[in-house]
Amino acid sequence: MSLSLKLKNELRKTIQGDLLFDEPLARYTSIKVGGPADVLFYPASLEEIPKALGFCKARSLSCWVLGNGSNLLIRDGGIRGMVLRLNRLLQQFEILEEKEGEVFLKAESGLSLAKLVEFSRSQGLSGMESLYGIPGSVGGAVIMNAGTREGEIGALIETLTVMNAAGEIKEYPKKKLHFEYRDLEIPRSEIILSTVLKLQKSTPEKVSQKIEFFQKRRRDTQPLDQPNMGSVFKNPPKKFAAQLIEELGLKGVRVGQARISEKHSNWIVNEGGATAKDIVVLMGLVRDKVREAAGVRLEIEVKIVGEDTEEDLQEAVNL
Repeated sequence: MSLSLKLKNELRKTIQGDLLFDEPLARYTSIKVGGPADVLFYPASLEEIPKALGFCKARSLSCWVLGNGSNLLIRDGGIRGMVLRLNRLLQQFEILEEKEGEVFLKAESGLSLAKLVEFSRSQGLSGMESLYGIPGSVGGAVIMNAGTREGEIGALIETLTVMNAAGEIKEYPKKKLHFEYRDLEIPRSEIILSTVLKLQKSTPEKVSQKIEFFQKRRRDTQPLDQPNMGSVFKNPPKKFAAQLIEELGLKGVRVGQARISEKHSNWIVNEGGATAKDIVVLMGLVRDKVREAAGVRLEIEVKIVGEDTEEDLQEAVNL
C-alpha cells in the first residue's frame, strides 16, 4: 500500500532531498531481496532529518534508517512509511588527533566501512584489520557491533554522536556505551551521525599483512561471489552455529532459490530470484533441525524488517 497522492505532495513541500516513491529495496540489500518502500529519502542536509521525522510522527508513519543493506532481510511486502538513507550526506572522515602512538579517527555514519578500513591500511593504522570485508556502512557496523572472533568495532569506539527524534544532537562517551554481541544498547529512535575510533599507529606494511590474512580466510570460507546476508545466526555460548548446521548435513539445502551455502553453513545465498519468504522458511527449517538434534535454539543475527505479502501472511514462519 503506497502513500496517497496528497501525502506525496505534502512530503515534497516539507523536506528537501531526493524522494523515491514505491522504491524496490532489493537493489539496496546485499542479498538482493526486498519489497518496496513507500518512500525512500536521501536528505539534502542534516536539518532535513528532523523535518522528515516530524512529518512521519504527525501522520503516524514509520521512519527507518537503511545503511548498506548487509546482514539485513527485507520482507517481500516491503516497508510502510519512510526509509531514510544517509550514505550520500554523511560520507566524511578525518584524523582528529595523534598522541603517544594512538590515532583518533572520526567517521560519519553513511561512509562505507570498507573505505574506512582501506584508509586505515594506507595510513598504517592498526585495529580495524579484522573488519576487512564486512560490507556495511559505519553506522550499520556500530549499531550491530560488527566484527569477528578477532575483534568487534565496539572495542575501538571512543565517542558516538547521534540525533534524536527532536533533531537534538548529543554525544555518548565510551563509558556510556554498552556493546553486546552484535548489538549496541541505545534507543532505536536515535540516528547515528558519526563516531570516533581509537586506532594504533603502525605501518602500512604491517596493517596490510594482517588484512591479507583476513582477506584470504574470507575468500576461502565465505561465498563472496553470490548475494548473501553474511552470518545468519549468532553463535550460541561455547558453540559455533556453522558447526551445528554442518553436522546435520544441511549444507546445500534449498528452499526456492535460497540455499544454505556449500562454503559456509551459516550463510544463505540467493541463487537468483530468491524471495524473502524462501529465506525465512529456510531459516526456520535450520532452527527447527538444530533445536531437535542438539537442543540449541539458534538466535537470529540477521535483522528482519518489513511486511509479508498477503499470500505470505497465510504461511508465515514464526521466527
